[in-house]
Amino acid sequence: MKKLVLIALALCTLTLSAQPGDHSRKRKKEFAEKKNDWTPEQKAELATKQMALKLDLTEAQQQKIYPIQLTMVKDREQLRAHRDKKEELTSEELFVRKKEQLEKRLQTKEQLKAILTPEQFELWKKTHKRKRNRKKSERKHRGR
Repeated sequence: MKKLVLIALALCTLTLSAQPGDHSRKRKKEFAEKKNDWTPEQKAELATKQMALKLDLTEAQQQKIYPIQLTMVKDREQLRAHRDKKEELTSEELFVRKKEQLEKRLQTKEQLKAILTPEQFELWKKTHKRKRNRKKSERKHRGR
């Protein structure tokens, strides 16, 4: 009888601990809201520091990458503002906007290629690709 009670207690404990709570989702949402209060300069500085950690950047490389990150952050905020307005775009306007995004992405890639060493650039490409794929999959699952 004692063994049966212990097994039931263990199963209940495991079941309760395996249940995902709203705590992590709530914390992520709170963090995202606080992150929106940051200035573009703060966001660019953090992004540059993250790149420095992942790619082992020198101080000179960090100083060259910061303006690129700042431009990227400002562009993202501008896109987010247009998306939040929920304005209807014509097919032509959508094409032009998408083309501009791709041109900016190519320009950023070329700028980074000029700053980073070949090894750093390859590592950046791998991590950047993984990050983009993860964000795409998150967007797909968000709608469910």
